[in-house]
Amino acid sequence: MRLQGKVAIVTGGGSGIGRGIVLAMAREGADVAIPDIQVVNAEKVAQEVQALGRKAFALKTDVTSAADVKTMIDRTRDTLGKIDILVNNAGMASPPGMPFTNNTEEDWDRVYAVNVKSIFLTCKAIAPYLLERKAGRIVNIASIAGPISALTMPPYSVSKMSVITFTRIVAKELAPHGITVNAICPGVLWTPFWENLAAHLAKTNPAFAGMTARQVFDKRVTDIVPMKREQHPEDIGWTAVFLASEEARNITGQAINVDGGCVMQ
Repeated sequence: MRLQGKVAIVTGGGSGIGRGIVLAMAREGADVAIPDIQVVNAEKVAQEVQALGRKAFALKTDVTSAADVKTMIDRTRDTLGKIDILVNNAGMASPPGMPFTNNTEEDWDRVYAVNVKSIFLTCKAIAPYLLERKAGRIVNIASIAGPISALTMPPYSVSKMSVITFTRIVAKELAPHGITVNAICPGVLWTPFWENLAAHLAKTNPAFAGMTARQVFDKRVTDIVPMKREQHPEDIGWTAVFLASEEARNITGQAINVDGGCVMQ
């Protein structure tokens, strides 16, 4: 129960990695607010948290809207009493590049808004509150697509490297006040993100001709993951729990790869 008595916000917590983070934190004792644009999914996850004996609520939130983000912060404080942890998980993929000229201006604008600007908005909204308390944990979900400069989705790859850089900037500013800010870089997970990418590769890359999306995914795992196994939302969840816990009180400004060894620094 490393997060006993803590209150967390997990944006985009209604599915995939976000759900894994929410449930891991709830199992470690946290009450959780689940803002998500897909509020029906978030409500289902909130029920799972409540079944674990923790408090939870869902609210429809567009993380690219400063007004929605303020509502998210205010309602969490009003409903759960305080905020100890912010996990910026909400994000989106971009249409494939390969070549990068396939992407449009709209691709870049939308991915930047959801993956980067939203984290600025949430951090800006919560910073005064955490500074007043002289305590808090912020965890931003990036991706190994950032440091490996992935060819598959250029706007996504660039946005996730931006998350890492912004994490370091905010970590430096907030460190003197006892607030830690870290990023997690997930590796290769069977989520809708990868399912769509694998289906695209099966259609466009002769090396994967005739393969199902899952077969393409499994081959990519074998090819690029040294440990030869995929990662799961729970792997990201437990890493987020650690970074949010007192055990990680002296870790800040880091980007932790949870990827079976894809990126070694």
